[in-house]
Amino acid sequence: MKKLAILRRAGLACFIGLLGSCLPDAGDPPDYTDHADLIPPVETLPVIAPDPFQPGDARLAVGLFYEGGRSETIPINGLTTNYFIFEGSYQQQTSTDRLEGQTSDELTLNGTSFWGGGIIWSEPIDLSDWTTMYVGFKSSDPSFENFDLTLQSGVTSTDTVLDPAAYGYTNDGEWHFLQIPLQDAIDAGFDPSTVRSPFIIGAAGGVAGEVLLVDNLYFTND
Repeated sequence: MKKLAILRRAGLACFIGLLGSCLPDAGDPPDYTDHADLIPPVETLPVIAPDPFQPGDARLAVGLFYEGGRSETIPINGLTTNYFIFEGSYQQQTSTDRLEGQTSDELTLNGTSFWGGGIIWSEPIDLSDWTTMYVGFKSSDPSFENFDLTLQSGVTSTDTVLDPAAYGYTNDGEWHFLQIPLQDAIDAGFDPSTVRSPFIIGAAGGVAGEVLLVDNLYFTND
C-alpha cells in the first residue's frame, strides 16, 4: 500500500508539474490526407421561401418559427419574452421538411390530455403597426384536424381565439401558408397595443407520436 501511494503521488506530480518530460516525443503529426474522401460533407439545403424578404419590406419576426429576413425582431430573451411548451405536452425538434429557410419546427405530441405552447410576453408590447400574421402548418395526423390559434392582450391576458381552418389550413399532409388579418382578432376583442402573446397553438386531447410542422411565422403591415 505504501509503495502504491508513492507511485500515485509520483504520477500526480509528473502529470501536474513535469508533463513535458513525462511524455515521449510526439514526433511529426500524422498525415490524414488519404482519408479525406472518407468523411462525408455536411449537407447544406437550399434556402427556400414562398415570400422572399426584400430590402425595404416591413416584416416582424417574434423569435421562433422563422429563419428569413426581417426589418424588426422581438427576440426570446428568457426574461420578459419567453417560449413555453405547456405541461410538457409535446416535444420539439427541427425538420428539413420546411416551408422556408432550411428547417421547420416539428411538434410531436406526448399523449397528454391537452397540448399547447406559445410565445408569451410578461410585459405588453405594442403591435399596432402590424396588420397581418403569416404562418405555415402541415399535418395529416388526426390530433391536428382542429386546433386553436390564440392571441393574448390586455392587463389580464385576455384570449382571442382564431380557427386556422378559416384561413386555409387543411389536415391533408400538405403545407398551408395562412394569411391572417389581425383586424379579425381585433373584431373579436384583441387589443394590438397591449399584446401579451402573438402566437399560441393548442387543443384538447391528442395522440402520442402525432406530428405538426410549423414554419414561416411573421407579421407585416400590408
